[in-house]
Amino acid sequence: MRRSTRSALGRFGPRLRRWSVGAVLLLVIPVGVQAGVAGPAAAAASSHADSVRARQGAGDRVTAEVLDAPPRRTAAELEQLNRLLDREGTGPKGATASVPDQEPLGPGLAVPKKTDEARPLAATVLRDSTIPASAVAGGASYVSSTQEPSTDANGPNIFQVGNWYASRSLDSGATWTYLNPFTLFGSGFCCDQVTQYDAATGQQFWLLQYDDHLTIANAPASGSGAFTNWCSYEITPSWLGLADDNSLDYNDLTITNGNVNISTNVYPPGGTSAIATGLLRLPKEAMSACAPISYNYLTHTDDFTFKLTPGSTDTLYWGSNWGQSNGASFRVFAWPENSDTYAWWDRAVAPYVFMYRDDGQNCASSDGVVTNWCQFADSRVLGAYRAGGVLGFSFNAKQDAGHPFPYTRIVWFNESDKAYVGSGDQWADWGGIQYMSLASNSLGQVGSEFAWGGGTGGTHYYPGSAVNSSGPTTIAIDPNYYLWGEGNTCLSGGIPRWGDYLTVRTYQTDPTTWIAGGYAIKGGNCGATGAYSEPHNVLFSG
Repeated sequence: MRRSTRSALGRFGPRLRRWSVGAVLLLVIPVGVQAGVAGPAAAAASSHADSVRARQGAGDRVTAEVLDAPPRRTAAELEQLNRLLDREGTGPKGATASVPDQEPLGPGLAVPKKTDEARPLAATVLRDSTIPASAVAGGASYVSSTQEPSTDANGPNIFQVGNWYASRSLDSGATWTYLNPFTLFGSGFCCDQVTQYDAATGQQFWLLQYDDHLTIANAPASGSGAFTNWCSYEITPSWLGLADDNSLDYNDLTITNGNVNISTNVYPPGGTSAIATGLLRLPKEAMSACAPISYNYLTHTDDFTFKLTPGSTDTLYWGSNWGQSNGASFRVFAWPENSDTYAWWDRAVAPYVFMYRDDGQNCASSDGVVTNWCQFADSRVLGAYRAGGVLGFSFNAKQDAGHPFPYTRIVWFNESDKAYVGSGDQWADWGGIQYMSLASNSLGQVGSEFAWGGGTGGTHYYPGSAVNSSGPTTIAIDPNYYLWGEGNTCLSGGIPRWGDYLTVRTYQTDPTTWIAGGYAIKGGNCGATGAYSEPHNVLFSG
């Protein structure tokens, strides 16, 4: 469904401070010419390949027990969970572009305030539901500080998952109950989970990661038994035509008109450098009936991490910025649902300093009281949307002379010919902006959720979550900060790790709004008595 191209300023008037793509191009074009930005003559150029067709048997049906609290982990189980959580590696794909310091593309974010002080905000929080502290205040025994939340809903029926819990609410977030992902679909669960509601089938789809496979499950999202009667399929590397001694990690899920689309990175036995990135296109109607399925798959060995695009309908779009000229190029993909053939376009983009794990990036406060919560992060693509004839993608970028803290870069392409349109920055001179997730609504607006934190001088912003609303090629600089942290995160592999991703979805019951899962450390620093990671479920509008 093509989104409206009306100006965001035209809809909202002067209450939002924004900058537009017109302003971006004044900054981007001189740089892009030096970097070889694709012009009109190159816009139609693409590569293409055929996917592979395969078949799998019927799914397995299971009924979930509904619990009053998430299952508590023992010390031995926590040790194993953290070991599995730490194993996720990256990949030596592409070459790092040599990038000089860059001026910010647009103004920085306003200083966050705990009250809006009558300041106009780009997003309005309609509901902020806390998954009760009484259920998760046991700290890591219940939920991890690397929480990676994902959520979606069918009206008042909300499903939210994260490390290491699965929760549901049947009353718009007023009360919560829990499922046990450790036993529901077999043993070996840990850790990534992604969920999405499909209004066409009425099913909630749930992707879970295990030590040697993935599970994709679906259940009705209506009635008093919502999210309890599941049908599951066990995805091994053989589904991608690969040996089953490989492992799958860092997974994504997007539902299109006819399919459930899943991306994943593939690692060799005992290895931490990805050998491939794969994509599965699975028929959602057959899966909803728990029937045998015919599906398509593809793998790429020269890309690392695919980000699937929410809002894709009869064509699946996705992107990757890791594998060619890291920090100066982007690869856009398209796969029509009525075809076995997919295509991709390599585009030069405005350069930025590409960020690898533990690569000198620093989101700490200037005095070090807030620790470097983005030290584990990298620049893989984290957010995507389709709106107003534009495909947008977001990713972390490293600080430089123009950006005092790590920030989020957003790149834009025409949906029609995949030509590069421009880039923008969500950045701040008071802290880091990382892990952005994106989704469009029915008005053509783009909702976002991101993590933020840092501080200068004697100011301390412990990492938390925020939501924002912008246009297809604009960035609002007055987001609504809805969740403040109260302590530092834990270590993973010896360095601070906040999380690998967040999730925002178009709320299907009212598609002018969005639903998002956020979190923050409450009660003190990680490991302190009473400290825990508090999940939130947020409904917001532009």
